[in-house]
Amino acid sequence: MSISATILLGALRDPHSIAALTPADWSKLVFLGRATALLGRIAADSRKTGLFDRLPEAVQGHLMAAERGAALSQTLITWEVDRIKRAFWGQKQRIILLKGAAYIQAKLPCAAGRPSSDIDILVGRAELSLVEATLLQNGWEAAKTTTYDDHYYREWMHELPPLRHPSRQTMIDLHHTILPLTSRLKPDAAKLLSAAQPIDDHMAVLSDTDLILHSAVHLFQDGDIRNALRDLVDQRDLMRHFAGQNPEFWQRLLTRGGELGLGRPLYYSMRYAHRLLALEIPHAVLAASNRFAPPAPVRLMMDHLVEAAILPTFLFETRRFADFAGLMLYVRSHWLRMPPLLLARHLTTKMMRRFGFGEARARP
Repeated sequence: MSISATILLGALRDPHSIAALTPADWSKLVFLGRATALLGRIAADSRKTGLFDRLPEAVQGHLMAAERGAALSQTLITWEVDRIKRAFWGQKQRIILLKGAAYIQAKLPCAAGRPSSDIDILVGRAELSLVEATLLQNGWEAAKTTTYDDHYYREWMHELPPLRHPSRQTMIDLHHTILPLTSRLKPDAAKLLSAAQPIDDHMAVLSDTDLILHSAVHLFQDGDIRNALRDLVDQRDLMRHFAGQNPEFWQRLLTRGGELGLGRPLYYSMRYAHRLLALEIPHAVLAASNRFAPPAPVRLMMDHLVEAAILPTFLFETRRFADFAGLMLYVRSHWLRMPPLLLARHLTTKMMRRFGFGEARARP
């Protein structure tokens, strides 16, 4: 692990540790904080611990800029959520917010200093057409896609092609489940929908356990792990928050992970939140999570790959293994999301289009 990564993890593990940083350390921390979209979180922690006013003036400027950027993005998200509510005014349709929008609207600790851009929402698959049509009628537009892209989203993915508002340039990703339909893991979306918790008459968020499982699935099953430390911080904060409210939460989380068939990504989430971010997990809970663990050689390989890929590097630090690890995990995520023949077809189509061959017409 590089020195700069150690500094970043130290600030996230123990916010008080930033008091001892040198100017050279701060250069690394500010750079990596920006690279991981975690500088606003570091700023929020410095306020919470009372350290902000004792930091060098130049550092305070960087932290305030990150705070204001995060606050602006959250204001824009809140306004966009209000516009979505307005679009469905008078309807009984319930919209479930996911990821950043959910953390903001539910006022969860992981929202502190966290910038967000797109809005992800979840509805039942039977309601997709109605919800999409309502959003289109209220000003959002389908992002330009080719016919192949449209087919790819609608037939194989867990979401529809993204919608963009032309004046605000905000994006909505409309989900009907949390993993592609072709994925090896197939959680029951009906269970996620039925357990969702309302936050007002129109909006809801996933249950406490499902918020963590969704984030873990996105990071370790279907997403790009490269420089995605913020997602692991979200998971650490959510587990710490809910377990702090009720120690029985750990058992409910493990039970829910098994029930939805998401034990493996949950295992990785708990393992790396504990190893990298010092999440305190009872020994009995860690032992119980081992029933979801992969074979020892796979676990050892994942330890090396995840810890290399998820942490950014500072400027000219060597990153050859980090690049290799990121590529291997990117290939793994595609392997897990599609059967081999479909994956080969999809990658061939993308490669041909990249070099100017094949269909490139935008869908009207």
